[in-house]
Amino acid sequence: MSFFRSEPMSLCQILLHSESAFNCLVELGYLGVVQFRNIYGDTAVPNNLYNIEIQRCHELQRIIAHLQDEIEDFKINVMFYPDVDEDEVPKAIDLRDMETQLLEVYDELTDVERNCESLRRTRNHLYEHMKVIIKADEFLTGERNTEPVMAWTSSIIMDLVHDEMKNKAQPQDKFQLSFFAGTIPPLRFAAFETMLWRITRGNYFIKHEEITFPQEIGRKSSQLVRKYVFMLYFLGSSIREKLTKVCQGFGIKLFECPEGTADRRLALQNIDQDIKYLDRILEQTENHRFRILLIAGVDIYIWKIKLKKMLMVYYVLNHMRRVKHLQKSKYLQAECWIPTVEVGKVRKALMRGAQQSAKDNQDNMFPPMVTPIRKRYLRDEDKPTHFRLNQFTRGFQKLIDAYGIAAYRELNPAPYTIITFPFLFAVMFGDMGHGIIMASFGFWMVIKEKRLIEKNRRDPNPSEIWTIMFAGRYIIALMGIFSIYTGFIYNDCLSKSFNIFGSRWRVNYTTFKAENNHYLQLDPARPDNYLGDPYYFGMDPVWDISGEHAITTFNSLKMKLAIILGVTQMMFGLILSAVNYTHKRDYVDVFLVFVPQITFLTCIFCYLVFMIFFKWDNYGGHIAAPYNSACAPSILITFINMLLLKSNEVPPECNDWMFSGQDVVQIVLLVFALTSIPILLAGRPLYIMTQKTRIMRAKSAALRRSRTRSTLTTARRTLVYNVDISQSRISIAGKKEREDPTEDIAELWIHSGIHCIESVLGSISHTASYLRLWALSLAHDQLSSVLWNMVLKIGLAGGRGYLDSIVIYGLFAFWAILTLAILVIMEGLSAFLHTLRLHWVEFQSKFYAGSGEAFMPFKFPPSTMSG
Repeated sequence: MSFFRSEPMSLCQILLHSESAFNCLVELGYLGVVQFRNIYGDTAVPNNLYNIEIQRCHELQRIIAHLQDEIEDFKINVMFYPDVDEDEVPKAIDLRDMETQLLEVYDELTDVERNCESLRRTRNHLYEHMKVIIKADEFLTGERNTEPVMAWTSSIIMDLVHDEMKNKAQPQDKFQLSFFAGTIPPLRFAAFETMLWRITRGNYFIKHEEITFPQEIGRKSSQLVRKYVFMLYFLGSSIREKLTKVCQGFGIKLFECPEGTADRRLALQNIDQDIKYLDRILEQTENHRFRILLIAGVDIYIWKIKLKKMLMVYYVLNHMRRVKHLQKSKYLQAECWIPTVEVGKVRKALMRGAQQSAKDNQDNMFPPMVTPIRKRYLRDEDKPTHFRLNQFTRGFQKLIDAYGIAAYRELNPAPYTIITFPFLFAVMFGDMGHGIIMASFGFWMVIKEKRLIEKNRRDPNPSEIWTIMFAGRYIIALMGIFSIYTGFIYNDCLSKSFNIFGSRWRVNYTTFKAENNHYLQLDPARPDNYLGDPYYFGMDPVWDISGEHAITTFNSLKMKLAIILGVTQMMFGLILSAVNYTHKRDYVDVFLVFVPQITFLTCIFCYLVFMIFFKWDNYGGHIAAPYNSACAPSILITFINMLLLKSNEVPPECNDWMFSGQDVVQIVLLVFALTSIPILLAGRPLYIMTQKTRIMRAKSAALRRSRTRSTLTTARRTLVYNVDISQSRISIAGKKEREDPTEDIAELWIHSGIHCIESVLGSISHTASYLRLWALSLAHDQLSSVLWNMVLKIGLAGGRGYLDSIVIYGLFAFWAILTLAILVIMEGLSAFLHTLRLHWVEFQSKFYAGSGEAFMPFKFPPSTMSG
């Protein structure tokens, strides 16, 4: 019965020894039935005993994340162990061993990565050097354009050299022409040239050309670099030092460039050999790096799973309270919620953890203690909500939890949703063929459940959409089964058959009433075309070929069916509300809140449903007045006249009332309905005010009697009614915790008024909301008919003999794709969302608050490939 109401919870205190605390919490993590209090959230105060362990765990997680990135870069398959949860149980000593192994792998891998990066930088430098020598050779041999950037510098330098060489008085080396070769980013070239002009006063000569070459930045990644290769010519050796500093300031790379052509060719060959040698070394280094990661990929999954569990354990241990009065704070304690029936299992799990820690010295083992505690200020609203679920019920419970978590011991809507949800969905989606497709997909997921779960565990990047659909596999299967049933009720398959071959019959639609049954009389001249007696189950499929009469007939039927189903479900919701009140032993609220609501809804809408049945059964299209369709009263107008106490305005040949005594029944039901409104509005406030007045009188009488006595015992009894706040803080705190929010009379009247207005108006608006059952059912039927008639019927009723088989072959694929995409997926999703709204708003609002807190136990989640 824990699925109908939440499990009874016990507040317990756990006392653990620090030496066995880790293994004990590991056992609790696998058991998953203990929720710690004041451990999570902003109010948690850590004891800081395990800060170092937590930091070590975070550092190891960082290392594992780095290793995973490297493994993915090399496309190495990580070893997946499906039984890691059972085979690799974390222990306290595992952190030290894991840290040693991971740091060893990480240090070795870091050294290899550092060497690889150094080799790549050297290779890029050599490749750039090669490009510079090639361009310098073109500059010096005149194979490319030798135009200087600033033409006037050429004449100045040449004239200066020519004039000074004639003067033999100066040293020869002062007039030696030197040059630099290097590369510079294009954006810095203009500023660099300006600086050269200022330093050399124009006595320089520069050539440059743009090059683009690739540079390796990773194992398989490279980027194109755009630079200028330049050759700077200057006069004398004294200015060399200044120009060198300028190049350093601009981040220019300078390269050696031989002056002779043969020397340059030899330098290029040497550089090419160096590059090839570096490539071989780099390849060997990458292979060594691959082997390191390949070995790490064998155990990295185990490390990751164990480290995740250990971090969860250390976090809880770091927030447990220390017992300072026992052996130098070696004991830890915490309060927790445990399902009452699971307390024995928790004791056994803690004992197993303590025994694992004690090993051979079990005589000195401190047994963990689990002690139920009671607190006076603790309310039921503070307890978490926990339902026992299985694979079948979990999907329906998630639909309810998406709206709100049930309060402790509040009635759970999920058991009733198992039937009502797929049925209301099927009313809107009802189609046998589409239902078979949906049911087949749902049952396929159910049958392959274990295999699909295991496949999802092994998927490193599971699809979120697929995960949601798989979680609702039982819901999809039931929605398909119910859709088959409602499609059978609607007789949609037979309707399609008549729609194909119905043109062979000449139907004369004449309805008449005989022996309380409706018949469809065909042309008397063609008795062989008589279709037989009417359908006693479901809808007669012949209405589907009656043209415009089909939509009229189905429109009337489904609209009335929607109202009947809506009123029935809301009445059931009010009955569940009464069950909630009786469970709290609040029988006064049952009478003052539930009875007026159910009376109002019954009086108003039972009459409406009665009109629906009477109108549906007694008025026909070709029956003589006053029982033909022209005399049929409007349900809406009749209902409005009932509330306004007006008589119906009908043609002279029609009856004023549908049945004798209708006006009396209307007045009686209206009186009962209106009488329930003031009871719903003022019943509970007046009752509480009366109770408070009676209690105050009893207290006053007791106080007067106590004043006539002067003994010490009498004085102490008087304190019961005159307690000083400073003398009894605990009792006052307990009273505040148990204080009813309805103690404020003004607030009580406001809540009662809001509840009354919401109940009265909600009864009407919620009933109108159930008309979506009618609207979506007609929409799905019409879309299905349009797709059938406009696509597949072309080949089925074409009358072209064997040629139709070829046409059907081509049209079937197009029809099947549209059917799956539009009618099954899109229409199914639309009906699902509308059904969800009907349950959340129209049904659950009658009895379900959804203001509780979910039971969040300390539990290790099942391991998956994604972590």
